[in-house]
Amino acid sequence: MDLRQTPQYSEYLKSLNWIVEEIDGVYYFIKKIWLFGSVIKAQRPKKFDSTTIEQLAKKYRVFQVILEPTLSTVFNSKMGFHINKKNLALGSCVGTKNRSSSGVWAMSNVHKLIIQHGYKLAKSSYLPTKTTVIDLKKSLTKMLQKMHHKTRYNIKKSCNLQLTTYNSKDILSFADFWQSCALKQRGMYLSQKKEIIALYKAFEKNCSIIFVFPPTTYNLKPTTFPLASVFSVYSKDTAFYMYAAATPEGKKRFAPTLAAWESIKLAKKRHLKYYDFEGVFDERFPLPSWKGFSRFKLSFGGKVVEYPGSYVKFRLPV
Repeated sequence: MDLRQTPQYSEYLKSLNWIVEEIDGVYYFIKKIWLFGSVIKAQRPKKFDSTTIEQLAKKYRVFQVILEPTLSTVFNSKMGFHINKKNLALGSCVGTKNRSSSGVWAMSNVHKLIIQHGYKLAKSSYLPTKTTVIDLKKSLTKMLQKMHHKTRYNIKKSCNLQLTTYNSKDILSFADFWQSCALKQRGMYLSQKKEIIALYKAFEKNCSIIFVFPPTTYNLKPTTFPLASVFSVYSKDTAFYMYAAATPEGKKRFAPTLAAWESIKLAKKRHLKYYDFEGVFDERFPLPSWKGFSRFKLSFGGKVVEYPGSYVKFRLPV
């Protein structure tokens, strides 16, 4: 199940003043925009019903509809098309390096179908359109073998440096750490702490925070600044790598690699099936700033998967 179609994610958006409607097992998210009306989005739905969208659009005076489907999204009979799920890898995505003919066919037909019903493909996306997913059903040995040799080396090196890892519930410390790194390294003055804390509260029983500390801080003193950290949340069968941060010193000691590996191992220990790195660079919707961390994520050897993109439809808010 995709993160955006979980009860926890709906609670997260409610806390950020979104209206949530659950109809026939699908969550729709509505945001009121003063003077203009509302925006509605359906993100990774298992099915898409144009009649339901139209009813919600009238109810909330929607001027913009955003649809972000998967390749296994089933469209209602009015839209006239269904996708054979048996042809699709992972049920919703298709590999970009070795696409099957059925995968290309599905991507093309999803696009044509949505365009025919008044939607336009947006130049950018609200959700990642391409990601890499690790199969947690494999053994740890197999997962290590799939990694780039430099990634395996970095994990071994960080262990040799005796870095300390800690599975925490301290979301306030994580939010402070993430914001501090974002400010110092990327000049990000706009705070994300509210969103991070709200996401944690919604997924509190279905998430993990991994901290990596220097070896001298085995007692985890409150005054010690971490080297790296990863915050992941869980759906029914998948862990999602949502937020991560590291100091320059932490990067030198390969702490981000160790943090990610510990997060992956913890997800496997909790019997999840997949670990989704939640976004890598996509040539179709290029964001140059994504190239660096995309190399990092891809080095863990997961399967590259992609989604059709974001489709937008404008209407009169009546």
